[in-house]
Amino acid sequence: MKIHSRLAISEKHILIVGNRSYKNLGDELILLWTVKLLVAEDKKITIAAYDPEWLKKFFSQFIDVSKITFVTEIPKWFRTRIKYIRQGKMKEWKLYKKVDAVIIGWGEIITEENKNSYRYRLVSLLPCLKKPRYLMGGIQLPKKLFNRFLFTRILKRTKHIFARDHETVHEMKIYGFDDVEFFMDTSYFAYDWEKKYNETERKYIVINLNKNAEKFLPEIIQDVKKLYNQWYEIMYIPVAKWKNDYYNDMKYAHKIQRETEIKDQRFTIVDREEDFDGFVKTIAQAHIVISSRLHLFLIASFLGVETKVYPYQKKILKMQKTLEALGI
Repeated sequence: MKIHSRLAISEKHILIVGNRSYKNLGDELILLWTVKLLVAEDKKITIAAYDPEWLKKFFSQFIDVSKITFVTEIPKWFRTRIKYIRQGKMKEWKLYKKVDAVIIGWGEIITEENKNSYRYRLVSLLPCLKKPRYLMGGIQLPKKLFNRFLFTRILKRTKHIFARDHETVHEMKIYGFDDVEFFMDTSYFAYDWEKKYNETERKYIVINLNKNAEKFLPEIIQDVKKLYNQWYEIMYIPVAKWKNDYYNDMKYAHKIQRETEIKDQRFTIVDREEDFDGFVKTIAQAHIVISSRLHLFLIASFLGVETKVYPYQKKILKMQKTLEALGI
């Protein structure tokens, strides 16, 4: 496999949907470099996001956002739809309709491990269902009858698939869709991972846990205890920072610290939003990164840091194989 950094998209005005892009590190990095690639190819860009203003502010650290249009993503549920209408967001549909093509991008964009992913992808396209589209990320072929139906609807106007793992390429070709190629997870391009940092004298590890991998909590606690007893400091990184339980990694910081009985001065929460370069430096100088989050594992791998990953979903195993095949 070769790593390409150019998207073969002929249309001029591109809408990016399907990326939650709200306080989730992986989604943000995938989206950031996708935008950078499109800007380099002189494309006009519109981004659909959960919180357009937050995303615009976050991205302003890295790129000029003045020429990018940010719109609110189409709500997926009844109550959020009512709120969407009351806030006057329906007027944004005209911005959706102005685009020439759509990129449906995320990490594992279509998978039955996320039971709503097929429906979510189609709902995201409601104002522009007839526009040509490109899929970008990982895909797992559906087994359930209704999901198969939704998948055929998604593929109907799909011109090309940029797949981040070889398994997706292989499965799509067997499925009968030949316009598919390997394209590295775009977080790989989002930052200068080879940047050199001065060596630190601090002795620490970086950890993370999320809701999907909660079953691994006892094992991670044992990992932390072992290294803490070897006089390592513990740095916890909340990769996802939503307020609900499902995407709030902070709740596991408290659980791990409580179960290990580590004092505050040896247990630090690392913020990645305000100083991204400082966050990368923290990862680069860690003794080991222990994580259940795919993109914390990927970043550590890009930086050449030892990792121990707890794979709660197939996507992590697929990306491990991809990195091995690329020699990363």
